[in-house]
Amino acid sequence: MLKDLPRVSSARAAEIVDVGYEGFRSYLKRGLLGRVGMLPGFHAAGSDTHDDPAPRSGWKQFGFPDLCLMRIAKLLMDAGFTFASANGVVSQQKIWSRMAHDVEPVDRFLLIWPPYGDHIIFDAEDLHHLPARITEAKALGVITLLNLGDVERYVSGKLALTE
Repeated sequence: MLKDLPRVSSARAAEIVDVGYEGFRSYLKRGLLGRVGMLPGFHAAGSDTHDDPAPRSGWKQFGFPDLCLMRIAKLLMDAGFTFASANGVVSQQKIWSRMAHDVEPVDRFLLIWPPYGDHIIFDAEDLHHLPARITEAKALGVITLLNLGDVERYVSGKLALTE
């Protein structure tokens, strides 16, 4: 099961995501993934309720869903998306939640189009809508289509080498 895969150190996470260690740490300090997949902070009544926007910057271990989202962000940045645009896509609870609950890699697709990184996730039962959405999105310009199952297979394969 994917959730049973080992958690890895920052250095190993950087290797899996395929970025240098310093670049990986820089992304975390800039708020990569934001607070997705985390509970809200607990605060005393009447106290300041500021939650750190980059909580992962101090983390030393990373699990499967975090690594998948970081890998997606890396692929998007390689495709020309800015850090802010890529982070806006991967910092969504709906993507993290799906990957955190998958038992095995699932072929679902992420369609992204300009100018603001608008996106839709197509699960297996939604794939019949994909051709029409691609046609609509192409009218706005270039589109990006990622098979999230391929990302899950890539990350799980790298994590299996860690065990």
